Amino acid sequence: MIDCADAPRRLIRIDVSEAAQPSASRSGSRQARGVVLCVVSALSFAVLPFVANAAYDAGVGLTELLLLRFVIAATVLWLLVLRRPRPKPRRRVAAAGFAMGSIGYATQSALYFAALNYIQPSLDTLLLYTFPVIVFTVSVLRGRERASALRLGALTLALAGVAAVLLGSDAGSLDPLGVALGLGSAVAYATYILVGDALDPALDRLTLTALVCTGASVTYAIVALTSGGPDFGFDSAGWLWAAVLALVSTVVAVGTFFAGMRLIGASTASIVSCVEPVAAVLIGVGLYGDVLGPVQLLGAAAVVTAVVLLQVRVRRSRS
Repeated sequence: MIDCADAPRRLIRIDVSEAAQPSASRSGSRQARGVVLCVVSALSFAVLPFVANAAYDAGVGLTELLLLRFVIAATVLWLLVLRRPRPKPRRRVAAAGFAMGSIGYATQSALYFAALNYIQPSLDTLLLYTFPVIVFTVSVLRGRERASALRLGALTLALAGVAAVLLGSDAGSLDPLGVALGLGSAVAYATYILVGDALDPALDRLTLTALVCTGASVTYAIVALTSGGPDFGFDSAGWLWAAVLALVSTVVAVGTFFAGMRLIGASTASIVSCVEPVAAVLIGVGLYGDVLGPVQLLGAAAVVTAVVLLQVRVRRSRS
């Protein structure tokens, strides 16, 4: 027998549960989209060393390549921004975005490339990829992220996988200066990410990416001019590779990372970014016919598993 007095309460309970389901679904969709965007960013960054090497073969110098990379990217991004009216960012927010490129991104690139003079690329990349630990720790201390066992496990698994993949190749000697420069690049990159995560959420991510690239282009223009350049007397193929670097490994890579980070947070985005060095190694295998050892294969599987683990929380919230 149904008590009529209980009917309204029962209806309310049904309505609430049904209203909660779309919310959980939206949360899961948001998380999944954020992870996909960060994976796209990682893959776009992964092709960077191969495109850069092709540009070097065409006679493009490092300073000129970085200058063209950011000038072309900034031009394309501002054209995209101007196509659709967007609210103008506040001056302080715009200045912070500009500084992220002119100081943060430029410093990270300079330290990373400087470290290559002392240590092997695989070790340099491994040192750079300590940045997820820095981002995660600072995010937890600031109360922006929760140090759940799942996320800690995913972080540990991802870093172990990166180490297995990169150390499976010749890492070279541990030159103290090279190690310091490599770790410095990680700190600079972590700072860059944390500043971007703390900016006004209302700031359009495309505008933020344009500000970052503009800031970086100004820095490298100053570097080129003070070093007696720029020198654009290279093969025509160099312009093509510089454009690819700007469009794929900058516009797409930086833009999708910021968009993904906005959806899933800085620490999760940083963990997902560990796909990048693994993808770079796999691309190298495809291009040069290198063979991955069993430890490297396990490392690659560990990184992929870590990214999948980050989705467990979403599936649980749907159930």
